[in-house]
Amino acid sequence: MSGEIPVSGHCLCGAVGFTAAALSPDVTACHCTMCSRWGGGVALSIDIETAPVFTGEDNLGVYKSSDWGERGFCKLCGSSLYWRLSGTDRYTFSAGALDDTSHLRLTKEIFIDEKPGYYTFANDTVKQTGDEATAAFLAEAEHRT
Repeated sequence: MSGEIPVSGHCLCGAVGFTAAALSPDVTACHCTMCSRWGGGVALSIDIETAPVFTGEDNLGVYKSSDWGERGFCKLCGSSLYWRLSGTDRYTFSAGALDDTSHLRLTKEIFIDEKPGYYTFANDTVKQTGDEATAAFLAEAEHRT
């Protein structure tokens, strides 16, 4: 599948919604300890390459989780909605927050070196260590500025 894919979604309580365009149906699994603490386990997300349009922005909270990233969540129900590369319009939205997930496919795992031993995905995926994923994020940020 190629080209922009329109996506929409919302938090658990519906107070925050979003529409955006994904460039692919590919889902990335992030095993980093920050994602695990933030959402209680592996974070499954899709890449959004243009700024999303939000509804209920008054209920959208943002937490700067590192020097180069921030996380968006609903202030009312606590749903984790996205991770964003600071200073860019590069978002990864929680796959579980999407209204339609029927077209999605798991293709990549990042921070594989931080993955706990109590689960493994059956899908054949591209795997990156934390250093490899971080280098890719920072290179992308430099390229976009």
